[in-house]
Formats: sequence, structure tokens, C-alpha cells
Amino acid sequence: MQYRVLIIDDEYLIRISLKEGLTDLGYLTRETETIREGLALAEQFKPDVVILDNRLGDALGMEYIESIKKIDEDIQIIIITAYGSVSQAVQAIRRGAYDYVQKPFDIEAIDIVIRRALEELKRRRRLELLSSGAMPDLIGESPQMKQVKKQIELLSAKDSVDLLIRGETGTGKGVVACQIHQKSGRRNFPMVKINCSAIPENLFESELFGHEKGAFTGAAARKKGLFELANEGTIFLDEIGDMPLSMQAKLLTFLEDRKFRRVGGLGDVEVNVRVIAATNHPLEQAIREKTFREDLFFRLNAVQIDLAPLRERREDIEPLCRYYLDYFNRKLGKNIGSISPSFLRKLMRYSWKGNVRELRNVLERAVLFCDGDVLEHTGQLLEEGADAPPPAENGQSWPMKDLSRPIDLQAELRELEGAYIRKALKQTGNNYSKAAKLLGYSRFSLRRRMGL
Repeated sequence: MQYRVLIIDDEYLIRISLKEGLTDLGYLTRETETIREGLALAEQFKPDVVILDNRLGDALGMEYIESIKKIDEDIQIIIITAYGSVSQAVQAIRRGAYDYVQKPFDIEAIDIVIRRALEELKRRRRLELLSSGAMPDLIGESPQMKQVKKQIELLSAKDSVDLLIRGETGTGKGVVACQIHQKSGRRNFPMVKINCSAIPENLFESELFGHEKGAFTGAAARKKGLFELANEGTIFLDEIGDMPLSMQAKLLTFLEDRKFRRVGGLGDVEVNVRVIAATNHPLEQAIREKTFREDLFFRLNAVQIDLAPLRERREDIEPLCRYYLDYFNRKLGKNIGSISPSFLRKLMRYSWKGNVRELRNVLERAVLFCDGDVLEHTGQLLEEGADAPPPAENGQSWPMKDLSRPIDLQAELRELEGAYIRKALKQTGNNYSKAAKLLGYSRFSLRRRMGL
């Protein structure tokens, strides 16, 4: 990436020697002799760094720091100052300048300060944009999870490939995206997480691609969008199915040429980011309903990771329980040694509509209220009547229980009904009307039986 440096100095020899020296070092440079021309050039040139002389005729450079920051708050300003005005340079730093360099200076000294300023900017962006410095854990040894881990290793090495992660809510789509980013060559750059269902439609384009000063009422300064802030890193578009159609078209254009235009902008901005999208909705159904673009689906779906629900990989439940027991012991200051066999059996047989996220919440509550050194099932930790496995997907009948002791037949029937409801919803892409028709219910009756 070639960084841009703007030089504002009224001394011709200093200005030209800086321009030529920094150009030789690989920077893209522009220069001007007045603050008025400098502000106009900053609007057009979009510099990363401004080298600003503190004495510009009768004007003080530090009095224009705020004006430069209004153009783009990320611009790093380096003040050039004579020996006698060092105290003013210190004041300039308090106003927002990054550093100052005393005259006379050599080009190597300027280069060192510029590099420090750019590193500081990158560190600040990483702190702002990364939700956590630690890599989240991906727990499980089921065949499905082993396959996902292999895909993560492969896709981490191919960090220019965009991909789509599919799975129910709570299956760990965000964890997989973080693993891919943090194992890739982009790990030292930001991963920006965007929840497409949480951004108002009228703000979507500005949030993702930024805007220019004056683009709309309230746009007092240029704002870089999340795609630009993630340059060299990863964009994670969660709940991509909720992205407005108008924005889907712009995203497709970006994926094709890796360029976008800020709202109100005249020129293209080019960035190098990897896009990972995720959805818990059947996008094929959304395409049929004309709420998702088919061409965008094909563009994102070239590489896909499918996360199985927890009820389809029950062998992962016990290791997940052990992991969360250890985690919440540390977090809550507990020293619980094990999970009782009866509680573990309940956990193994529970339907887990909320998947790993629901399991995590159950274990957190259980640890919080546990007074002993063995974790027991107490209170309403698990939903009543939902602790039996769903019917087999291979068409076999519902497994009959041993009648050597009494059973709760009503609970068994509720679970059987619930399992068929979940299967019908999955088969119809969560379309309540179609699911009700498959089950012989009215839509109202189906929602009532689900407690909605």
C-alpha cells in the first residue's frame, strides 16, 4: 500500500526537498505553499499524513489542525518547527498533531516520524475494530466439526477467497469467521464485524463505504466507511440475508472490482479486503421471494462452510460442557470439579434449539447458582419437555422407551410434535404457512403450539 503525504510549507527549498526525498522513499506526495491551498488539496488528495510548517507567513500552522481534522479525523499531522517555537509545537500536539520535527532536519528523521505515525494509526484502528485480541475456541470432535476445522485451515491459507458460512443461530458462525481471519495472513490487520440486521437502511451505504463532507445534512467531515477501515483485513457480514436489496447491488459491484465510491464522492476508493458473509436464513428461499439477489448469492456461495446444529452432533456436547465449566469457573471464581451424570444425560438428550449459544447460557446459569463442587440440574435451566432426541432423519420411527418404569407420555408426545415442527420449518425455510400445511395445522395453530 502506498501512503499519501501532503507537504504544506512556504519555503520552496524545504518543500521541494521533502517532496523529492519522500517520493524516493516510496510515498505518494503533493506539496503546496499556503494553508488555503493545502486545505483544498487535502480534500482532493486524501492524505494519510500532512507535514505542516508551523510558520506560514503571518499564520500559525497549528491553528489549522482542527480544519485538517475536519476533512478526515484519521489524518496524522506532523509539525515542522524552528528551535525557538518548540513550545508552540507542544501546544500543537495538544490540539491533535501527532508529533513535531525541529529544523534543520534530514529526510531520514522525517521518515521515522511518518512511519511511527502510520503505525500508531494502524494500532488505534485495530483496537477500535477488533472485539477481542484472543482467538475464540472451536470445540468439538464430531465428524462435522473435524470437516469444518479442515476447511478453516485451507481457507486461512487462501486469504483472497471470499466465502459464505451457513448455519442456525448459535452454531458458531462468528467463531469460524474469527478463526479464519486470525489464522490467515491478514491477522495483523482489522477484522470488522457488521451485523446487517442492525443497521438502518438509510445509513447502510454511509456506514459501509463512508461519505464525503457535505454529502448530506450532518456530514460535517469526511468519514471513512467500515470497508476502508478494514483495508488489508477482513469484513465479516453477519446476517447477510437482511441486507437491503439496494445495498446488495453495491456489494456485488464491490466484490467484482474491489472498488467503491463514498456517498457524495466523485472518485473510486480501492481497498484490499476479504469478505466473509454469514446467514442463518435459507437464501434460496429469499431468492424465490425476491428479497435476495441471485447473482450475489452465486458470487458469495462459490466457497461455503455449513455448520451443523448441535442436536445433529451430540458427541460435541460433553466436550463443550467441560470447556464451559472450566471457563465459567475462572470467570465466576468457582471451583466446581465435575458435572453430575444425571445432569449430563439431560444435557445430552436436550434438543438445543439455540445450539452452542444456548448451551453456553445454560452452563453459565448452572455454574452461577451451584453451591457445591458438582454441577447439578436445578430450577428451570432447561425448557420443560424438550429433553429427548428428535426423530431420526433416516425415516426410522420414533425410538420407543423401555416401559419397565412409568414414563411421562404427554412429555413424549410434546417432544415428538416439537421435533416434527422443527423438521417442517427447516424443510420449508422457516415459512410458517408452508410448515403448517405439511403438518395439517392452521398457521395460527402452529404458532400457538410453538408458544408464539
